[in-house]
Amino acid sequence: MRSSRHIMKWLIITLIMAIGIGTFGALYINGEKDKELNESRPSTYLTNQRKHDIDMKELAKITGEYQAVESGSPDSSDYVAGWWHLFISEDYDEQGPYLSVYDNSAGNPGFEGRIMYLQNDIVIVELDQDLFEQMPADWKTEGEGKYAILDYALTADGIRLGYRGSEADFVRASE
Repeated sequence: MRSSRHIMKWLIITLIMAIGIGTFGALYINGEKDKELNESRPSTYLTNQRKHDIDMKELAKITGEYQAVESGSPDSSDYVAGWWHLFISEDYDEQGPYLSVYDNSAGNPGFEGRIMYLQNDIVIVELDQDLFEQMPADWKTEGEGKYAILDYALTADGIRLGYRGSEADFVRASE
């Protein structure tokens, strides 16, 4: 009699442990599935909360490759060298809308990252810290170096990007 009670207690303890382990496993698997679904893929990126922050019609107008037009004196802080290259994509490497400015002649990175906001002639880029090296002219980063907040305007032959009055003209690269 005593041994059957003892066995019954152990069976109940084992059953409770099995239910706990099974519940933990199910929650973990469900969490992994949710994490996989929410990764930054183009199909999900633009359906998330940032969709209203990016004017897709405006993005389509500025998408492409551009080459900087040299401006200013090489001795001044607002000098823009002609070697800067601008690349804007609606979907780059499954990261969604993307902007990159880099040194075309030396192949050095300038700055690049996902476009987080594009409306009202303002573009906000979440900078990829691993690829950040420098910005043209006297442009600065914002938010402790995490963002580039730039003004933009379409021109007759390209786009004008600027940071607080310091501007650089880019002409559309021939395709």
